[in-house]
Amino acid sequence: MKILYVISALGGGTGFHLVRMLDHMDPSTTRAEILCNGHVESLPPEHVPLHDDTSSGPLERFPLAQLRQCRSLHRLVRKTRPDVVHSYFFWPIMYGRILKRAGVIRNLVENREDQGFNLGPSDYRMLRLTSGVPDRVICVSEAVREVVVEREGLSPDRTVVVRNGVASSPPTLSGVELEALRDEFGLGPEHLVVGMVANLNRPVKGTKYFIEALPLIARQVPEARFLLVGEGAEREGLMARADELGVGDRTIFTGFRTDVDRLYSLIDVSVLTSLSEGLSITILESMSAGIPVVATRVGGNPELVDEGRTGLLVPPRDPETFAGAVVTLLRDPARRRQMGAAGLKRAREEFSLPRVAARYQELYREVTAR
Repeated sequence: MKILYVISALGGGTGFHLVRMLDHMDPSTTRAEILCNGHVESLPPEHVPLHDDTSSGPLERFPLAQLRQCRSLHRLVRKTRPDVVHSYFFWPIMYGRILKRAGVIRNLVENREDQGFNLGPSDYRMLRLTSGVPDRVICVSEAVREVVVEREGLSPDRTVVVRNGVASSPPTLSGVELEALRDEFGLGPEHLVVGMVANLNRPVKGTKYFIEALPLIARQVPEARFLLVGEGAEREGLMARADELGVGDRTIFTGFRTDVDRLYSLIDVSVLTSLSEGLSITILESMSAGIPVVATRVGGNPELVDEGRTGLLVPPRDPETFAGAVVTLLRDPARRRQMGAAGLKRAREEFSLPRVAARYQELYREVTAR
């Protein structure tokens, strides 16, 4: 079976998840290709051809860019004749629907990775007008599915929940390697690390509330240090605010890193202060690393964090309650270990990437058999 994935960017949680999932699909039964019309940060496996459709220049603006990208997909579908086109993000979704209606695409599967935080009224009008086109819409959480059915007007029987997965546990560092990594960031053996992995281009990640909570945590746990892993337009402002609050010397902004999996070995409590969330890759990776989580009670977070067992959930936009939950765990190493072990067990049993890949392949067979 031939699957053509169409995606706006091979980066961030969604792009990385797709690339990693393809590692677990059997190439003897599923031949995958990717068409990417945005930036490429993560390359797919060698057996998966990547068609890089990125372009720049004065003509790469609405609507000329969209017309060019839709034509690129049209040409590639005519050339490769996939059994299924699987689209991610708004414009690839619309290109797929246009070409399905035109009879160019045979079977169309789509993904919804979030609760539509960046979609406007005109986007939803377009989605509602074409809601009968896709064969299946995969939602990464029940919370996402509820939004998709309500706002997009999709029939519930066209939607299915397949939660994201996570690879096996991150690499275990030797004592020497771990000490060197802690030294790189100025961490002593006495320091407890509160870590967040986030895209700093998205205010929806709520990182400003994380920063506002830091002095509250530092006053109660002076040995706490704060690690913010990620890059984006918000970084400079967050650094300035940390300085204003008097915690700049305790806060480490790593910028973009290619070794995020190694950085989890530094973290004692993993946190997420999102205002909206589909199904967090950061939470999944933290569970896989055996780290307890403090996250906001939004979107798919409660579907991952088993409250009181693998972590704690707090209201969004509430630095005081968030700080209290983090302090509770920092002061209780036994509970941290217990929660981390429970999260690791759950990640392995319920959220493995091979399991997700197998479910996707099952859906493709269902769609093509109709």
